[in-house]
Amino acid sequence: MVVKLVKPINYRNIEKITDTDFEEQLKLLGINSNFVIALSGGPDSLALLYLAKNFVKKNNLKFVAVSIDHKLRLDSSKEIEWIRKIMRKEKVSFVSKKVTKKISSSNTLSTARKYRYELLTDVCKKNKFKYLLTAHHLDDEIETFLMRLIRGSGIKGLSSLRPVSKYKGGEISIVRPLLKYSKKSLIKYLAKIKQSYIYDNTNQDMKYDRSRIRAIAENLINEGLDKKRILDVIQNLKKADEAITVSVNNYLKKCISLGRNSTLKFNNKKFKKAPVEIQYRIINKLCRLVGNNHKVPRSKSLQGLIEKINAGNLKSHTLNGCIFMSNSEEILISKEKRVSSLSGQNFKVILKNKNWPDLIEHY
Repeated sequence: MVVKLVKPINYRNIEKITDTDFEEQLKLLGINSNFVIALSGGPDSLALLYLAKNFVKKNNLKFVAVSIDHKLRLDSSKEIEWIRKIMRKEKVSFVSKKVTKKISSSNTLSTARKYRYELLTDVCKKNKFKYLLTAHHLDDEIETFLMRLIRGSGIKGLSSLRPVSKYKGGEISIVRPLLKYSKKSLIKYLAKIKQSYIYDNTNQDMKYDRSRIRAIAENLINEGLDKKRILDVIQNLKKADEAITVSVNNYLKKCISLGRNSTLKFNNKKFKKAPVEIQYRIINKLCRLVGNNHKVPRSKSLQGLIEKINAGNLKSHTLNGCIFMSNSEEILISKEKRVSSLSGQNFKVILKNKNWPDLIEHY
């Protein structure tokens, strides 16, 4: 098969992206060292690549572009070769990786995303780069908001994508510098430099949740709900989420301590006085820190545990690789023996740092 390319449109009524504006955005996000770019060959990631190329040249940095072949489309290997030729022409360091694990047919995009990030962060670690730049943009943020709204997410989920987040709570930061730009503005940037991009037909395949949400978003925008209004809602939710995060961290600093035998403990009565949303986030963070930090506890499971604590019915409860026990004054959290996580010594190091709640912010 032949790689299907699209010639970018120079949208006249769309605000253009400048290299200066992008540079200010990266500096605002704290990018001061070498990084990896996730490159699919679509308009978003290609625009990111060319913007980043100008940035590193001016700031004496380096980056590696990485493409992942999920083997979900017949022409995927040819697309990788097309990208490789472009990178060779642009004299950009390029790496391609193939997903060798089986991708679930029941949750294709989610599974593919999981394996993609594993490979991308592996390249970061190999090169000793701490930043991974992705091309998520304003349209992606709106689609994510609508998808989570339909699923009944809380404030944290509805506040959508973060400009910077830690991959699995580790040392690699995933940076999304294009969140304030629309897809059309990225295409316009490619039109300026006369760079075609790969057409991805899965974006129009209605068997995928995101494709259906994308169609809903377009219909809402056509009916008058413009992107700025949706973005204002998302920004307000982010402010609320930040306020809740401060409250959670203040609680953790005051109430969490190290018990015996690598156990964390906190005051039972003070926990019960906290709002439910604060309780929810405290338990979520702590059971990922102590237990399985690569897995997010299910909302219903967290809710069930919190109800037991508030009702005074908690004796012994297992969640996310943790064992929760209580007495009249304290709740104790210990790790299940089968779960590999932080050691007691690591807990001691973390808790001695006065800003330790911030160290586990992304758990």
